[in-house]
Amino acid sequence: MNERPKILVLCPDVPFPIRAGGQMRMASLIEALSQFSRVKVSFIASEVPKATLSWAHDRNIFLDPFYPPPLRNCQLWRERLTMLLTMSNLRYRAIEKAFFDQALDSYGPNLVWLETPYLIRYAMPWKSKVPLVVDYWGTSEGAKRIHESTSGTMKIWRWLQWRAARGGEWRYVPKVENIVTVSSLDAGYFTHLAPRSRIWPIPSGILAKDVPPDALGVSEDSQVMIFTGDMSYKPNIDAILWFTKKILPLVLEELPDARLKIVGRNPVPEIESLIHHGNIEVKGYVQDLAEAIAASGLYILPMRLGSGIRSKLFDVFPLGKAIITTTVGAEGLELYHDQNCLIADTPQNFASACIRLMRHEKERKRLGSAVLHLAKETYSQQTVTRLVRDTVREILKPQ
Repeated sequence: MNERPKILVLCPDVPFPIRAGGQMRMASLIEALSQFSRVKVSFIASEVPKATLSWAHDRNIFLDPFYPPPLRNCQLWRERLTMLLTMSNLRYRAIEKAFFDQALDSYGPNLVWLETPYLIRYAMPWKSKVPLVVDYWGTSEGAKRIHESTSGTMKIWRWLQWRAARGGEWRYVPKVENIVTVSSLDAGYFTHLAPRSRIWPIPSGILAKDVPPDALGVSEDSQVMIFTGDMSYKPNIDAILWFTKKILPLVLEELPDARLKIVGRNPVPEIESLIHHGNIEVKGYVQDLAEAIAASGLYILPMRLGSGIRSKLFDVFPLGKAIITTTVGAEGLELYHDQNCLIADTPQNFASACIRLMRHEKERKRLGSAVLHLAKETYSQQTVTRLVRDTVREILKPQ
């Protein structure tokens, strides 16, 4: 690439500020693209915060927002029903299609990057005009796990959701020539679906400022375990309820003063009710997540559901905090038992791991140093920028 290519990025939401894993992924890859390309980001929004404008200005990113009229409840449910009946969870709204078509025609990009598969139906007709890249954040395995863990009549609804997610993959993934995934694990999954496609695993980068934990001015409490995330998200709810019902009682038998801190927006009633437990604190949203994590003895991630990667760990890695997780929680990340984290999949083993780390400061520091190294080497924004540049260069290379 002798000149800076023009890249059009399609997003389903405002890419910054980072409020959830989706924004973390979008912001990381768009920032990487802006380092060597002229980038226009066309996205759906209800509003564009000042922080978004500042972020884009500092990186010479051109923002192209679209403010669609809100859907009425009947329209929303009709859309959801259509997705389920057609076995596809990919959006299609004529008004949005027209907006994205206009964005393509007015910009004339060398490459179109879809920062989610949900918008793929809008861009598929462009294949003959411009190279397309689709970033898959996860797989339908996440919906499958949720379905399998559900009981009663709700199981039917979860099955329909899984069927729609899987149907969208089967129908469109084989038609995508260039696919980006969050991990090598997901790359293998999509290789089976699209053996003729070119697939690049590119992790999200850590965009948080590199602030040493001791610079935050907080003291670590070795008896505090912390969990963070959107507490209305089914996999997070399942993780905390499993931990509090099956694991925490085993921990308290050995360490009666141990405490669990739950930090995250939108806690559902099941989570809010945990405040009545003397050893559990439900904080909800906090302004400074880094301070809350740094003040805790260790980070727990008892995930059993979901797919892709647990992007919440990117808040933990730079702080050098010891992590205990499950196999599902470690999935797709360079996390290995007893090397840079502890992995446990049964209540007894998970409780034993918590007790071990709360009792041994040296072990906490050893594992914390290992994930700090992971943050600086494997998941740095510089690494992501290099991988994105190599991918774009390969796609645009003259045939």
